[in-house]
Amino acid sequence: MTIRITRRAIGLGAAATLAAPARLALAADRLTVVMSSFDMLFWVTLSAQALGYFRDQGLEVELVRAGGGARSLAAVAGGDAQFNIGAPASAFRARARGSDVMMIAPAVVQYVDNITMSGDWARKQGITAQSGYEDRLRALRGMTLAVSSVGGGADQLVRFLARQAGINPDRDMTITAIPDGANMLAAMSRGRIDGFVIPPPTGEDAVRNHGAQPLIWAGRGEVPQLQGFVYIGVIARESWLQRNRDVAVRFLRAQQRAMQAVHDAEDSVRAREAVWNGWHQRTDKGLFDEVWRNAISAYPRSVTVEAAMIDRIVAFLNETQPEPLDAQMTRSAWTNDYAAAALART
Repeated sequence: MTIRITRRAIGLGAAATLAAPARLALAADRLTVVMSSFDMLFWVTLSAQALGYFRDQGLEVELVRAGGGARSLAAVAGGDAQFNIGAPASAFRARARGSDVMMIAPAVVQYVDNITMSGDWARKQGITAQSGYEDRLRALRGMTLAVSSVGGGADQLVRFLARQAGINPDRDMTITAIPDGANMLAAMSRGRIDGFVIPPPTGEDAVRNHGAQPLIWAGRGEVPQLQGFVYIGVIARESWLQRNRDVAVRFLRAQQRAMQAVHDAEDSVRAREAVWNGWHQRTDKGLFDEVWRNAISAYPRSVTVEAAMIDRIVAFLNETQPEPLDAQMTRSAWTNDYAAAALART
C-alpha cells in the first residue's frame, strides 16, 4: 500500500528543516528523507542537516517526520521519498513481499529500547546500581511491564531478555500496551505497572524526576548479545539507487561526516546544540544533554554495512517473532557498495 506524503506533512518537515542552517536557494539535487520522528534515533541525520553537511555535498534535503515507521518505509517504497531512516527489519520484510527497498548503511547500532523500573520494584527486588546483569534479568519475573505496542520492538526485547533469564514471558510476567511515554510515567506513578520499555528520553526523565531506576538499558550496550545490532538504517529503493548512484554516495558521505562529528568531543557539542536548537527547544536542556551523552555509543562510526550486522537482525527476529525471516533472502536486501564508495571519496 502506497502512503503519500501530504503537502501538510512536507510543510511540517520544511518548518523543522528551516530551523537548521539556511538551505541553498538552488541545489544540484533535491532529496526527501523520511523518518518516524526527530528523536535520538535520527540525530545523526539531523546533525548532517543542521551542520550543513548535506549542503556541502550539493544536496538540498527535505526532512519529513512521517509519524510512524510503517508510513516512512511506505513513502520510500512508493516513490514519494528517496531515503527512509528506519528499521532494517521492516525493510527486509517488505523486500520479502516483493518491494525493492534495501539497506545501504547503519544509523543506530544498539537496540535502544530501555527497561526502567519503579523505585518500589527496585527495592522489592533488591536491585541497586551495583547489581549484576544476571540479577537484573531475574528481576523481570513477576513484573508488569508496559510497551508501546504488543509485538513491536520493545515487546520483542522483553521476550528476548525473559528467555535469557529462563522466564516464560506469557506466564511469569505481564506485558501490557500503553501508547506513549507520558502515559507510561503516569501508570507507573499510580502503581499500575512496575516499569516500562521505551527509547529515551522517558527513562531518563523517570530517573531524574520520578524516583525510578534503570533495570536494563540496552541503548548503553548492557545486553551483550545485541551489541552491534542495527536498530535503524538508511533505506532506499534499489531501482532508484541504481539510477542515482552519485547522489546516494554523496548522501552517505554527509552521514559519515555527521557520525564523525557526533563521536568527536568538540564537534559533538556543536552537533548537540544545533540539533537542540533546530528541533528540541521544548525539551528540558539538561535532560536533552544527558540523553545525547548516553546515545553517542549507539551511533556507528562508519556507514559501512557488515554481514555480521545482518546476521544479528535475522537471528533476533527469528527468535522473537512467529514469522521467520529467510536468511537467504536478506543477502539481496542490503549492500555495502555505496558506503564503500562514500568512504573512498571522504
